[in-house]
Amino acid sequence: MHNKQSKETLISSDSIANNKRLAELMQNADDLMITDISPEGEQPITVSYVKGLTDEMKLERLILLHSQHRGKMLPPYEDSTPLTTLEEAAAHLALGYSVLLFPAEGRGVAICTLGVQLRNVEEPTSESVLKGARSGFTEALQNNIALVRYHFPSTSLKVEYLQIGRLSKLNLAVLSLSGLTNPEIVQELIHRLNEIPADTVVGSNEIEEWITDNRGTMFPLIESTERPDRVIGALQDGRVALMIQGTPFVSMLPFTFLQAFQVSEDYNWNYYIGSLIRLLRLLSGFLGLFLPAFYVATVTFHHELLPTPLLQSIASAKEPVPFPAVMESFTMMIAFEIMREAGVRMPRQIGQAVSIVGALILGQAAVQAGIVSPIMVIVAALTGICTFTLPPTTVNYVIRILQFVMTLLASMLGYVGIMIGMIMLMTHMASLRSFGVPYLSPAAPFDLNGLTDVVVRRPHTYNNKVPRMFRPLKQFRFRSKRG
Repeated sequence: MHNKQSKETLISSDSIANNKRLAELMQNADDLMITDISPEGEQPITVSYVKGLTDEMKLERLILLHSQHRGKMLPPYEDSTPLTTLEEAAAHLALGYSVLLFPAEGRGVAICTLGVQLRNVEEPTSESVLKGARSGFTEALQNNIALVRYHFPSTSLKVEYLQIGRLSKLNLAVLSLSGLTNPEIVQELIHRLNEIPADTVVGSNEIEEWITDNRGTMFPLIESTERPDRVIGALQDGRVALMIQGTPFVSMLPFTFLQAFQVSEDYNWNYYIGSLIRLLRLLSGFLGLFLPAFYVATVTFHHELLPTPLLQSIASAKEPVPFPAVMESFTMMIAFEIMREAGVRMPRQIGQAVSIVGALILGQAAVQAGIVSPIMVIVAALTGICTFTLPPTTVNYVIRILQFVMTLLASMLGYVGIMIGMIMLMTHMASLRSFGVPYLSPAAPFDLNGLTDVVVRRPHTYNNKVPRMFRPLKQFRFRSKRG
């Protein structure tokens, strides 16, 4: 029997027809299990599940409990959804639910009995810390939400579930703090998620590309992390967290450029130490972006800015090198990127050793062969080390790419080329928005309160104001002692 309005198959009293249609909807998959049972004194029941996705022991306990209580769903199995059509039943089977059909009553119920094997909670390798929590997210959506609730037991934490994808449904969860997070940001996020037209969506990056404000920029407008403490910090700032089934990376938005230089470990140290480390990180980002360009511009166009002894030393070192400074710089930076990528892709036990030994051997061999000068090796090594101090976010890769652009401009116009590159870069960044928040906030537009906690690590006792750039519903985190 078909519903004329929705063109979906209603659950009928004919269990054979139900089973045949359900198997068709699941493409007659061999791992689809359909069993008809007849509990004593009760109407027949059809039990369906996908082998491997379902915890069969849990399903057996469910059937036994159902039989003992004459079909009533008890608290241990409250995570259930009533069904009226076989299309709904098939969609829940694909998600790992078990489906119970009651043909005599023309209804069904889907109960979460997901039992797929997943890895345990571990420390994130991409965001390791010396001091702080060591737990990281996994690929299980419910476990990730539980981790946030465990570290942040608050009744204000709001969780909203939704699904995207037409062919394959993907479960998502939107986390926010009631009374703090601006509901307009949450509603805009949910609206953009529901507007994704893709049949299938896999992974957090694919979703971020669909919902980002500007798809034509290499700068990330959405932040991602594997650490629950970073998600909690973002929620306390009035931001929103997006969790995705099947990935350990949680997206946080809105996101501004200067937040890329912050790590949760800053707040686990004394505020003097945390501030110095953050300032060092900002300095490293600046050097990583501009140091090769300044070197090329200086030795090519602006010799008068160097002390005479240093200029003579550089000139004597470059004398046997037949290539211009820009070619030296590009050669060393490309070689460094190749070694870094090789170290990441190779087995962990030998990857670091290969990258370090490779850098030493190639650098020494290049100098002896007269391909590059010793000063260029120093500049390239210092530039690479500076980028290692930055958090492993997309901004890190953007800085490494822009190194080449700035160096090319410096080779053509000297310091003027660097200034042109800086102006173009700042203009582009100033035009970006992340869910309505200016990308250069709190520097532009200027907000002294927000900027003091971005450039340095403000003491917890003085960190009373919530960042205004995220348009929070309340201004203060706690009541001041004077109040």
